[in-house]
Amino acid sequence: MRLYKIKPLIKLFLLHKTTLFLLLGAFIKTNIAPEGYSWKFIIIDQLGYRPEDFKIAFVKNIYPGSFEIKDARTNQIEFQGKSDSLGMMDPATGDNVFSLNFSTFTKPGEYYIEVPFLEATSKPFKINNDVYNDCAIKTLQSFYYQRCGIEINNGTIWKHPACHTKPAVFYDDPSQSKDETGGWHDAGDYNKFVPTTSVSIAFLLYAYDYNPKFFTDGQLKIPENDNAIPDILDEARWGLNWLMKMQRADGAVYQKVSIKTWTGEHLPNEETDTQYLFGISSSSTAEVAAVTALGARIFDKFDKPYSMKLLKTAVAAWSFLTEHPGNIPSGGFRNPPDVYGGDYNDKDDADERLWASIELFRTTGSDKYINYFLSNFQKVGGPYITVGYENTANFAYYSFLLTHNLTTGSTVRSILLTKLENYANNILTKIQSSGYSCALGLNEYYWGSNSVDLGYAFDLINAYRITNQEKYIDGALDQFHYILGRNTFGISFVTGVCYNSVRYPYHQFSMLKYPGNPVPGLVVGGPNKYSKLEGNYISNYPGKCYEDYQKNYYTNEPAINYTAPMVFVSSFLSVRDTLNEILSNGKDSQ
Repeated sequence: MRLYKIKPLIKLFLLHKTTLFLLLGAFIKTNIAPEGYSWKFIIIDQLGYRPEDFKIAFVKNIYPGSFEIKDARTNQIEFQGKSDSLGMMDPATGDNVFSLNFSTFTKPGEYYIEVPFLEATSKPFKINNDVYNDCAIKTLQSFYYQRCGIEINNGTIWKHPACHTKPAVFYDDPSQSKDETGGWHDAGDYNKFVPTTSVSIAFLLYAYDYNPKFFTDGQLKIPENDNAIPDILDEARWGLNWLMKMQRADGAVYQKVSIKTWTGEHLPNEETDTQYLFGISSSSTAEVAAVTALGARIFDKFDKPYSMKLLKTAVAAWSFLTEHPGNIPSGGFRNPPDVYGGDYNDKDDADERLWASIELFRTTGSDKYINYFLSNFQKVGGPYITVGYENTANFAYYSFLLTHNLTTGSTVRSILLTKLENYANNILTKIQSSGYSCALGLNEYYWGSNSVDLGYAFDLINAYRITNQEKYIDGALDQFHYILGRNTFGISFVTGVCYNSVRYPYHQFSMLKYPGNPVPGLVVGGPNKYSKLEGNYISNYPGKCYEDYQKNYYTNEPAINYTAPMVFVSSFLSVRDTLNEILSNGKDSQ
């Protein structure tokens, strides 16, 4: 059972100066929802809920009293309940949040919530096992629209001629160039980075690996959608092909392809700035070793020659790392003085090397790789921080814990299981202290906070798979609900998904071509307490530092490494009735 902390009345008085008036509203009906605004009072996952899950909606700052679940077609009352009486102060937003719990109502259908006291009704939502399927497909489809180097035209309005078709110029020697076409535009602009591409591909490949029955050939509108290979793997291959281009002959991998500095918004095919190829890094080399080894294992049953090509890339990268045990460059990759924008610096490549070792072991079975993992697993400290371009250790730990035919490593397994449960339980503690059941700490509302939240969902799903404890999947669902509208803004942070979704992301192609109607399926960065557009902070509360404004790239820029974990989470949650099958059959056997 979920534990909701009920804070004493006196503490509420001390924490929020309006609490007295909020509680009085329970008895004196003075705060009525303004006309045309009533649905915004009721904060829900705008897609809906699966029948057997916890189903919670929120009302903020006004005590709602009783509520009703009504059939959207007949308007008949199907369920009645009462809000918690005191609410819960949310430290990230300053909101006093009241819960509407209808978890015991499991009948599939389309419904809306009515709160008579507020004269407010929610928008319709669904209760069904497949309620998240469309989200999984739309977020995955968005990767096609981020493709670089080809014409984008799949019959939708979001199309443009081929872009960035020239070779990239070496930054250190502009007289030389190399074909680095392909890959995905990283975010709202058109640069390409190995760290974010590698992590994004990993989420796509793990999504397929964890739940292969969800993904089929023909799900997406992509050129490869009739080749007997699931479309998610075709999209992952697009990214893998670019990563292989980024590898040097000695196995090392270049960090990025980008322009020197941002020079204004333009369509992808109209960029005139020179794209440069920048130096190598050991962290990027290790990430490519890991993700190409992972890809080799998954592609083996679909395309053996391609699988062998990926494995050759992984082995070459590992050989370079073996010959160069130190971090390259020292302190991690940094932009040269005349280059601005992301450099995706990583000061320590130990976690990427660990990830590469376990994925190479899972694919090859070679003892040298598992021996490296067993000898170095504690260098990173076990699961303690969520996954991201700079922190890939949890990929490594989960892959190890889901490999069950090992004849060695039982002590390591025991240590990591304990660390994983402690880490996952700490995430749950953070969720329980949040009025919106959001795992983000007050110091985690920084650039890309939504990807951190989805990273926690990924962690909790893995904790669930490894331990089979239901509480972890409940926590993962809470983070998913937060992204899909169950937040202080009542907004879905995914373009084109839900009725009140982001409309004005900092996504140059969308904002120039179809302002207000962006490419669907893009996850934006989310609240960022360091956002200071034009010198002004949005709010004193970190969880409220967000605006759906296309010029505010601090909070509203999408990125592939924000969207990729959403593909993983939404696809995993899309087939509740087969989770037991996933748990029993989906565990890896190398």
